[in-house]
Amino acid sequence: MKMKKLLAAVLSATVATAALSMAAFAEGNVVKLAFTDAPTLQVGDMEIYHPSYAAMLAFKGAFEKSTGGEYTVELYPNGTLGDANSTLEQMLLGNLEGSTPADGTFSAFAPNIQAFTIPYLFSETTVAYDVLDSEYVQNMFDEIAAETGFRIIASYDNGGFRHFTNSKKEIKTAADMEGLNIRVMDSPVYLKLVESLGASATPVAFLELYNALQTGVVDGQENSAVTTLGASLNEVQPYCILDGHLLGLAFLVISEDWYQSLDAATQLKVDLAGKEATWAARGTCRYAEALAINTLSEAGVTVYSPTAEELETFKVAQEPVIEYLKTQIDPEVVDGLLATVEEVEAADLAVAE
Repeated sequence: MKMKKLLAAVLSATVATAALSMAAFAEGNVVKLAFTDAPTLQVGDMEIYHPSYAAMLAFKGAFEKSTGGEYTVELYPNGTLGDANSTLEQMLLGNLEGSTPADGTFSAFAPNIQAFTIPYLFSETTVAYDVLDSEYVQNMFDEIAAETGFRIIASYDNGGFRHFTNSKKEIKTAADMEGLNIRVMDSPVYLKLVESLGASATPVAFLELYNALQTGVVDGQENSAVTTLGASLNEVQPYCILDGHLLGLAFLVISEDWYQSLDAATQLKVDLAGKEATWAARGTCRYAEALAINTLSEAGVTVYSPTAEELETFKVAQEPVIEYLKTQIDPEVVDGLLATVEEVEAADLAVAE
């Protein structure tokens, strides 16, 4: 409740404006969804939908159909309504009904989302999806809605696992990371991740990354294959290991105030449209990641898939990040998420046997 009270205090001066906006919405039945990036991604020679835009399109189609045209969903990509932080703030004011934040942005409003940044938390995307759909995480999402005013109706990854690339050598185990200087985002989690693997971590702005890699300011970087290709980093990064240290998440979130203003039947239609958005985004992510990895290989990058034993050596990065996260958010959330991952993996193993 502290987060919701803080946000309410910051925005108290605009309560009257928010009320007027909600009233206008009620008259028009227009649902506005915002997105900061372009609707499509370029992956090699292919142009495909961005996962978040695929989610928005699926929600629009499903919700408009299920309500018989009573509601119209308008999509605003390319940051036309502001950056990610701004669109979330506008939702709290009642000026927008939905947005598609990535986990980094959303964690500023819902800190417990940071629990998903534990390195090597998910062995497969199927495990990640089962965890996101689990009772434990859905209860977490309900608590976020009550505390922050943002209801998560679709959860998916943001284009695949993040992997290490570099210009010096092929990496197969954590020991091979020693001596490398890796660019990271300016985040304690990423700094601890890289340093615990024996490499140096250097924060560099993304717009400066290509030049930093080209000139040798840093040896390597970590991003999804989709992002690596999109920024042409493969031109200066001949080695890639598919270690999958993090699975960046993104969400389709809607205003909890708007959701609670709907009758139960319409709320159910929102929930079902959110499920369709989830399926659309996850499918798009899987296609984009597979295509990007294949394109990297075809472009001449040495792409290495570590064995289970080699991948295990990288998990030394988990404990330092877990310890740090427990100082930032409720430790029980971290422990609960770890336990849920174990339960899902055990269930998958039982099915396989």
